[in-house]
Amino acid sequence: MTELYSRRSFLAGVLTAGMMSTAAGYFLTRRESITLTLATGVDPTGGRPLLITMWNELNPDTQIKPIEVNSSTRDQYDKFVETRADIYNLDTIHIPRFAATKRIVSFQPHNDISLLAPIRTVCARPGTSEFWAAPFNTDVGMLFRRVTDKRGDTEPTLKQVLAASAIGPVQFAGQLDTVGQQTDEAFVVNVLEHALAQDDAILGADGVLSFGLGQWRDALGPLAAAIQGKRIVTAAGEADTTRAFQQDTLRYMRHWPVTLRSIERAERAKTGTAEIRLGRLPVGILGGQSLAIAADSEHRSEAERAIHFLTDTPAQKLLASFGFAPTGVDAYTAADLQASLPQLNTIRYAVEGSRPRPMHPNYAEFASRFADHTRRYLHDGEQLTQRFIQDIQEALK
Repeated sequence: MTELYSRRSFLAGVLTAGMMSTAAGYFLTRRESITLTLATGVDPTGGRPLLITMWNELNPDTQIKPIEVNSSTRDQYDKFVETRADIYNLDTIHIPRFAATKRIVSFQPHNDISLLAPIRTVCARPGTSEFWAAPFNTDVGMLFRRVTDKRGDTEPTLKQVLAASAIGPVQFAGQLDTVGQQTDEAFVVNVLEHALAQDDAILGADGVLSFGLGQWRDALGPLAAAIQGKRIVTAAGEADTTRAFQQDTLRYMRHWPVTLRSIERAERAKTGTAEIRLGRLPVGILGGQSLAIAADSEHRSEAERAIHFLTDTPAQKLLASFGFAPTGVDAYTAADLQASLPQLNTIRYAVEGSRPRPMHPNYAEFASRFADHTRRYLHDGEQLTQRFIQDIQEALK
């Protein structure tokens, strides 16, 4: 275990040194100093703040000042628009709304990163070669599994895990309950992933939902049976899911890959746990954050240049060493990362096979209605009706 983490620390150090030596092209010379304000959420890994520090070291006259905005995924739009910024670090679902309300401007990416197809789809400005936002990091739902014997380990599907819960002890935890706005979005994502595990036509690769009532009942029926039979752990939020997985030494958990680094060390110290591994769901929901330029920024060209630095291939490699899922092919195929991060290929395949949530300016209203109907169905046994279909259709008009 010590060797694993010392190797990662070494890798991060090497990548940092490499970035500093190759980043001269991002150096800006100005007659007067400016500050670029970046509205962002919190990054507990330290990876994204390190990149900002590196930019500031290289550009003493063009400094990035992060403002950490305390918001959930659901209320990020409202909290961010209250914050004066040059750059927004947006969750994927908020890009369409920021674009529709003309709060951000599109720009032409100049760096050489080769984005994975699903990521390009959610960030690009349709009909142009420009982007509404440049992907900072991506994310995708994954199935964590506790391995007790590496020789006999097999990777199950989410559907198989759910089916096995009917004949054995509780083994799985996911974000399958909600207690309000702070946990609603995690619940929506998990429900969509379970529906996709049963019927991958329920949500298309373009984020378009099915509006077939019978299709939704069939896709969510097994999950409803497991929840009402108390055969799985239904946590409210990601932190509660992690606690349940660790405290009860569960075998499976649905989570984001960025959490592997923080979970792995403690869990591998447990007697009987050989390793924590990642597997596909097989269809995960795409997540991640992207950097966008505020329409009212007085420093658009400087903001654009800073974004290129923060999202280019060297930056992606550095973020990967901190546990983030990279956005471009080059980071996934880098030999140094492949040697230190054996889960990298699995994450890449999961991202490539992922589905976005509905990319709509009114996504927040859709998610609220979707969560309300599906929670009552899954936990209270209240049947899905045509009103469910009408409500989500109306939100996505």
